[in-house]
Formats: sequence, C-alpha cells, structure tokens
Amino acid sequence: MHKWKLWAAGFACFGLFSVAGNYTDIIAGENKEIPDHSAFKTCQDCHPEKYSMWEKSGHSKAISRVAENKQASTDCYGCHSTEGFAAKREGRKIDLQNKESYHTISCLACHNPNGVEYPYKLVMDPEKLCEVCHMQRTVLKGQGAKGIEDVRNVHSAVPCVSCHMTEGNHSMKVLRPDDPDLPETRLDTCTACHKDGNREARAKQLRDWQEWYEETMNPLKKDLESVNAELQQKPDRLNAELKSKLDDLKANLSIIERDRSNGAHNLDFALEIMASASKDLKKIKAALK
Repeated sequence: MHKWKLWAAGFACFGLFSVAGNYTDIIAGENKEIPDHSAFKTCQDCHPEKYSMWEKSGHSKAISRVAENKQASTDCYGCHSTEGFAAKREGRKIDLQNKESYHTISCLACHNPNGVEYPYKLVMDPEKLCEVCHMQRTVLKGQGAKGIEDVRNVHSAVPCVSCHMTEGNHSMKVLRPDDPDLPETRLDTCTACHKDGNREARAKQLRDWQEWYEETMNPLKKDLESVNAELQQKPDRLNAELKSKLDDLKANLSIIERDRSNGAHNLDFALEIMASASKDLKKIKAALK
C-alpha cells in the first residue's frame, strides 16, 4: 500500500473556514455555523468513526496537560494546542494572554479544509508533520546518543504513520498483534507490512523486544538511583572524567526512556545505549566504594 493511503481522510469541513484568516471565520456570503473547536462537533457529523478514534487519543487531551500549569511556556503550547502548533510551523510566537481560547490538538491542527498541496488536506508533508512535536524519529534512526555511533535498524526509514495510523487509525496507537480487543477483521500494525500473516509470531517478537529492554533497563535504573543517592551525601566523590561519563549516560538513557516504546522503535540502539551505560556505571560505582 502506498504510504499516502495510510493516512485516513482528514476531518475536512469544507467551506466553513477561510484559508488565511482565523479558523473560526466564516467564508463570506455563507451562513453556516462556526465549528465547535472544543469538541469539533461539525467534523464529527461527517466523520464519526475518525472522531471517535481521535477522542480516545492523546491528541484530544493534549491541552489539558498544560492548561492548568502556570509554568507552561509558549514552547509547551506549540505542541499542546492547535493555535500554538500553527504558530510553531509558521515560525512565529503566540500570545499566552489568549491561552484561555486555545484548543487541543485536533482536526484543524493537522488538516486544512481548503488545502490542496498535500494529501488528505494535510497542513504539511505527512512524513514531517509528526516530527514537529514528536522526537522519536531520532531513536528510529539511532542518532543523538553521546559516545555511541549511529545504530540504524530495519524500521529506521519507516514513516510514523505506517505504524501509528494503520488503516486510518486516528487513535495514533500501534495495533498490536496480541491486542485481545483487536477484531479479527482488523489488520494489526505488524501484519500490515509483514505479509506472512502470522500474528502469533509477530506478537512474540514484539514481546521479546520489550522484555529484553525492561530486563536490561530496570537494573540500570536501580544502579543509577543508588549512585545519585551516594552523590547527594558526598557530591565530590567523582573526578571530572567520571562526572562527565555520568552526565552522558543519564542523557543517553533519557533518550530511550522518553521514546516510550520500550525498545520497539529501535532495540539495537537501545541495547547499545544500555550496554555503554552499564559499563560506565560499574566504573562509577567502583569509585564510590
């Protein structure tokens, strides 16, 4: 299947918005209701299935994660609100004094009802759209870890939508082959590309990857907690070289933790990072004895 077809038809509400004006502007001469941006009822009428998926997704809850946070900056709203996302793409700042009127990441954050340049009326190239806010592409490419060469894998070139929008899935979640709630008639994410049709084998492979990740990561977390506790009591126990190693391994581990795939995006990269961290933690722990 062509990658464009992996995108579900957008929540395009034709004729209701102006291209250059505010999202709530009504096209001159048309007497139509201004869409309800908080719940997107107008889009829901024509796209109930996609709306239902979106409603269960993290996108529908994005703004609530920062709205009550008095420390939230323009950078936060750049990924957690429709208005901030539009401003971020256009390279401009938003006025937080208007944040009470901002809306969560929903239909119009990704779709321009009058757009024609990109498929499904997307606001930009779909392969780049996710990366405006989501940083997992660096893990897929195996890049950005200090002291570790790039580690690519078989999924490094796969677009985000290939796995997170299987069959137009606007919940943005991977449809795991071992999901008990996945209907038999629905194509799981792995089998969508791997045509062997063996769900059980794919499910086992995915579970193995994540088990290897957790079995390796959990001891590292405990060791790191122990080291941090020691250094709180005696912060000058490490020399400059070991302090640098500690900072680097913390930064590297945070890359794969923030990725939140538990190794599924790029297990080889995760294992390289964890192996390096384990080696350096042994040196650090020895110095603290």
